[in-house]
Amino acid sequence: MLPYLITFSLSILSYKFALKPLTKGLRFLCFLTCVLPPAILAGLRDDVLGRDWYGYGVVIWSLANHVENFGQLMSLYPAIEPGYKVFNYAISFISSDCHVFFFFHQLLLVSIAFFVAYRYRNNRFSEVIMLFYFLYVFNTSMTIIRQSIALMLCMLAYALWDSRNRIGAYVFTGLAGVCHVSAVFSIAVFVLTMCKKILQKHQILIMIAVIVMTYYMVDSFSVILTKLIDMNIFSWHYIGYADQVGDVAIHKTDVAFQIAIIIMTVCYPSKKKDAEVCSRIFFLALSAIVLNMFGNITDIAFRVAHYFVIPIAILVPRISTISKDNRRICLIFLLLLTVRFLYFAYSNGAENTVPYASKLLGI
Repeated sequence: MLPYLITFSLSILSYKFALKPLTKGLRFLCFLTCVLPPAILAGLRDDVLGRDWYGYGVVIWSLANHVENFGQLMSLYPAIEPGYKVFNYAISFISSDCHVFFFFHQLLLVSIAFFVAYRYRNNRFSEVIMLFYFLYVFNTSMTIIRQSIALMLCMLAYALWDSRNRIGAYVFTGLAGVCHVSAVFSIAVFVLTMCKKILQKHQILIMIAVIVMTYYMVDSFSVILTKLIDMNIFSWHYIGYADQVGDVAIHKTDVAFQIAIIIMTVCYPSKKKDAEVCSRIFFLALSAIVLNMFGNITDIAFRVAHYFVIPIAILVPRISTISKDNRRICLIFLLLLTVRFLYFAYSNGAENTVPYASKLLGI
């Protein structure tokens, strides 16, 4: 655990320094000292940490290093998205060592997190976004390697959408989709944002309707997914996810985390100006809970729920225009993130990433 805590702390301190009035050179130095430590930590890790590497990870990486040309790589393993293959192929020109891949994979993710956080630097507590990345995404990214790229691209897409850069949002959502097909569900986040006034006005009624609809849809999941596969919207690779009853379970800790976020927004006595942000967080968390209710049927459920949690990190620092209230809300959110992270770390090793292990470092 200590290597993670040291790395996270160093990166956050570097980000805080980057927010000060500095020359371009010093700010770039802060950027490097923010993104390089987590990238190096990931690069030096053992390949047994996480889960996906010895699934598809090592196979695609090996192919990227041994195929005669790019076209040959694209023709193999059609179930693996082309964006992920392109990323592997590009890194293979630098080195055939998997640790180099781990380094650049994490460098991409943390750089996106830094860019998004820095984009919101005028918010008093924009470092919440960086802390969210370290406590929610970093360890998980060692397990869901290709989806983690999609998740961070969707975070960037939401940040662009939030600043009314629609074209940029569409572009990065599309890039996320070619890295992991689950990113198609992130479109629903944009729909929720567009319907924010209706959602805010009829919050209780919509919440009841969603709960009732979820109750009746759970038993139909297998049928719906099979239909989507038949329509070629999803690859046949996903047919194994259509019915995993008995093999998977609801991620109760994530549900508890999301319920706590809803309670936080409901209990906060928001002014009219802040109510819209609270409402958006409320429905994003509710959507994540609904998806997690399918967790005992398919492993896809909790993975898709991540797309609805990611934007919450961007919205929380804007939940109040009053500095004292803003600080309190951010501290509560960080407390929830920390409790979730520590529970995962000590209950299941944060998806096989804790304790940190590195033969290169002798740990």
